[in-house]
Amino acid sequence: MKFVLTHTYFLQDDPHEQQIMKPYPPLGLLYLSAFLKQHDVPVQVYDTTFSSRQALFDFLDREQPDALGIHCNLLTKYNVLQLIDYCRERGIVSILGGPDASTQVEEFLRYGADVVISGEGEIPLLETLRALEQKGPRHLHGIANVSFRDARGNLVQNPRQYSRRRLDDYPFPDREAIDLEAYLSTWEKHHGQRSISLITARGCAFTCKWCSHSVYAYTHRRRTPENVLAELKLLLERYRPTHLWYADDVLTVNRHWIRHYHRLLCAEGIRLPFECIARADRLDPELVGLLREMGCYRIWFGAESGSQRILDAMSRGVTREQIQQATRWCQQQGIEAGIFVMFGYPGEELADIEETIRFVRDLQPDHYLTTVAYPLRGTRLYEEVKDRVIYHRPWEAHLQRELEIRGRYVRPLYQFAIKKLASEYRRRQLKRIWQDPLRWLFHGLRSRYCHWQMRRLAHLRT
Repeated sequence: MKFVLTHTYFLQDDPHEQQIMKPYPPLGLLYLSAFLKQHDVPVQVYDTTFSSRQALFDFLDREQPDALGIHCNLLTKYNVLQLIDYCRERGIVSILGGPDASTQVEEFLRYGADVVISGEGEIPLLETLRALEQKGPRHLHGIANVSFRDARGNLVQNPRQYSRRRLDDYPFPDREAIDLEAYLSTWEKHHGQRSISLITARGCAFTCKWCSHSVYAYTHRRRTPENVLAELKLLLERYRPTHLWYADDVLTVNRHWIRHYHRLLCAEGIRLPFECIARADRLDPELVGLLREMGCYRIWFGAESGSQRILDAMSRGVTREQIQQATRWCQQQGIEAGIFVMFGYPGEELADIEETIRFVRDLQPDHYLTTVAYPLRGTRLYEEVKDRVIYHRPWEAHLQRELEIRGRYVRPLYQFAIKKLASEYRRRQLKRIWQDPLRWLFHGLRSRYCHWQMRRLAHLRT
């Protein structure tokens, strides 16, 4: 059987990323490719990041695979639907995986996908490919985490099982299957660094209601520090990176693991600049110091809200004080603190929004990113508000991040809140260094204007 793996993210269609130019390869696909090859299953990976739809279709026309594995996430749904149409017209078995597919199994199968794999993909994909060769796509009964339509057209969803396999037993990602140099050279051109990504764990056991656990549920498994070091040494030898991105959901879950990994890196004399994601309640001065000695220069963690009432509603498990402490510990040791801020969480009132703006302004993290909450399938948030989700268009014509929640403020109010936060944050910076008084005045005026607009719109609800 001729099998191809692909994702459907195209950099040329992402104007935001074109401004940032910090792309990373699809590690999930590369793990799948390595696992299949380890079990003597031939596979090709078509990396779409620097490609185009037409180039992908031309490749598939030439190769004529029997089956196509497609990774589906929040942003790529429309492209995935096009690929499903393509496969159906040419008799190619379409196999979907990834977080979006895992939470919308029935919808993708009704649309025309042949197979949907939920959860961790390596073992069910291997079993699916073996079964396809023997029985075809309508007889996949008994393969855990696999959904399909049987010979009568009935939807079959086999039971879900969450993997307990040791992560050290998986091979390293098959980076040789793609042109990794394209990523490294892009980073080097735009940022003067050759950055590469790797993971030390899978899954997150924390309970934030808005966060998706569709692939690993609430499990958390970690590779041994020795296994991660072995991969890192291979990367250094083969690709010569000068910068790392540890792409774990939370790198700092286990302090003993960090201590051990720190000792290994020091013994090898390896110290590369890196950034990672942590949690405020999983940082302390000692841990921050270890990360700094390992090369960490930026830590991201979720603040989400400056209102403790909203943090508790989110089931974040952190306090405002912990966020403040974590930020200070990072900055005191020369590590940049980056935080995530979320507006529009159900139940948030104007006073909570104002409290968040003041909190971030006074906190003065080195970086912050904002978003407006949306009801993502498979999350506890979605289960709480699914009766209030507003669908303006049919399933195949909307993305989950476009959905509104009935009873919430209208979207323009949140856009003004984001602008007011930007001005308040920048104004505090300018006051501290007392530089560019005209710009300080501009941000003061813009903040007042945004505040007025927020008050004007506060009586409007979706």
